Amino acid sequence: MSLPPDLRVLCYQLSTTAPHDLPRLTPTFVQLLARCRLPLSSPAGSFAGSDGSASSVLVHKLKTQLYTLLKGQSLEGRFAAVTLIKALVEVGGDEVLYASDMKATCVPYLLSKPDSAATKELCILTLTKIYCMAHPNQTAVREVTTPTLRAFLTSCLNLIMPKAASKKEDVPPSLAHAVFCAFGTLLPRYPTLYRPEVSRIRLATRSCLAPTLSDGFVPSSLQESARRLVVLLHLTAVKNTGGDEWGKAVRDIILLVHRTADRVFRAIIEDWESTAGYIGEVADINQDLAGGSDLPDDLPPWTGIYAGVDRVTGLLALLEEYIKGETSAPVSIPLGAIMDMTTRVLSVVMPSLSDPTGGLRPHPAIDRDERDGLWSGIPRIHIAALRLIEALVDRLREGFVPLAAGAFDLLTWCFSPGRSDQTLQSTSYCLARKLLLLIGKSLNRNQVSKLVPIIRSCCRDLMPSDPYTADLGPPSGTIPKESQAQMLNGHTSLQTRIALQNGLNIQNSTASSDLLPLFVSHLPQKHLDIHIRSLIERTAILTHHSVAILACIMTPFIRKDGRAISSIMPYAMRGTADETIVELLLRPRMPVL
Repeated sequence: MSLPPDLRVLCYQLSTTAPHDLPRLTPTFVQLLARCRLPLSSPAGSFAGSDGSASSVLVHKLKTQLYTLLKGQSLEGRFAAVTLIKALVEVGGDEVLYASDMKATCVPYLLSKPDSAATKELCILTLTKIYCMAHPNQTAVREVTTPTLRAFLTSCLNLIMPKAASKKEDVPPSLAHAVFCAFGTLLPRYPTLYRPEVSRIRLATRSCLAPTLSDGFVPSSLQESARRLVVLLHLTAVKNTGGDEWGKAVRDIILLVHRTADRVFRAIIEDWESTAGYIGEVADINQDLAGGSDLPDDLPPWTGIYAGVDRVTGLLALLEEYIKGETSAPVSIPLGAIMDMTTRVLSVVMPSLSDPTGGLRPHPAIDRDERDGLWSGIPRIHIAALRLIEALVDRLREGFVPLAAGAFDLLTWCFSPGRSDQTLQSTSYCLARKLLLLIGKSLNRNQVSKLVPIIRSCCRDLMPSDPYTADLGPPSGTIPKESQAQMLNGHTSLQTRIALQNGLNIQNSTASSDLLPLFVSHLPQKHLDIHIRSLIERTAILTHHSVAILACIMTPFIRKDGRAISSIMPYAMRGTADETIVELLLRPRMPVL
């Protein structure tokens, strides 16, 4: 077994390259390391003769060079060292991991070196990789993780929680995101080592869980990583109390949503009454709209209706993460309290042209600006609430059936007033699809009639030009004088183009495409009107939706007089004749009797 020359070349290049040139050559060094897997991952003495001693010398020299660069004064050298250490651990595996000189390589760097955020993020990623590799082996945990992980946690928290409050803005969001992701990866593996730092972790994530305009800009990726980390903190509970900690956290969030909604919804007089025993607080209309506090156990303060909407939306997203996240022990989900809360926030719908108040009574003491701010934020609150219900459906599956009818009513209630929002549309389509899979075949005529606006909207999204064909001119090609006058000033053509562009939404198209076949396969067709069934079939044909076409063929529609409408089998032959299922329908091969 001969020694590959790449390891010797790598050691030579590291010793002869100036530190300021190392970042430029780092990709080449990583490629050389990748070709040195055999000597790096093999135990000492695996190579016979002189190759064995040369291999050990070169591996030791490489580690020494990397450690020297890491302890040096050059910023470029430390960046290259961290990058190569990560590649070295990935290539060498356990043999490099167990080496005594690789145990605490990056921890002193985190404690003392004032490097760039990119270098620190890479160092955090490297240490996370090392600790994850060490977890399956108790010896590696004892020799690698236990002596250094506590220092790693302290160093990371010091990076994102400076002692001086004035330096808080200097922490890059990407660095905080890297820390939260690393903690979220390591905490399930080493919960006992994280237990002493739980209070500091909560304080570090406090401003990222449900940020508002008052907190400045917080990227969505940072919000998601912070929420995932907070959800995992129940794993650090002593003995078997993790499930109780999880349930208490969920109930506290539900209560906080209600407390915040008491203030955010003060511009209207709600008709909602709690079925879970919640007694609302009377908002002081003589004070500015505000909430939160500077206490460590509370979320940061917020002021104004827009910040209040942000806080409600963020809390609902945090509650959704609790439902989606995995737990180490069985937990009790307060379904009654969750559905009671979602009923409250979904009962407040946007006003329409026919009903300017949205069916709700405005509070006479609140000005119109605050009420308009509430109406503009209602779609975002509804989206967060519908995603929470969708997370419950995904988590409980068939266990959600007793609550599915109530969720279906909430969905149909809030869809029509907010269907102008495309995100609300796609979220409604996804939830409607999952609810139809659960209880679609048991819906009565009244419930099916409530679904008609969603059916029409789904078909319109799949055929965005259909509602505007009248604006495109008559089929014969003759244009009336009135239309000519409008086209001369560009009004009609511009309006048509804008409408078509707004309808072409990929997310909506995907969600509506998945939902369309279920209107036939998972709904009692006897409760559908013939013009709605015709709309579904026409949409399936014009969009070449093979699944919906087959569903229409397999589920014939019977008129009230007992006759079946014509099958769309010929259209299946034209558009999807090459599919196996169509061939089976047309020419079934029955076995010989």
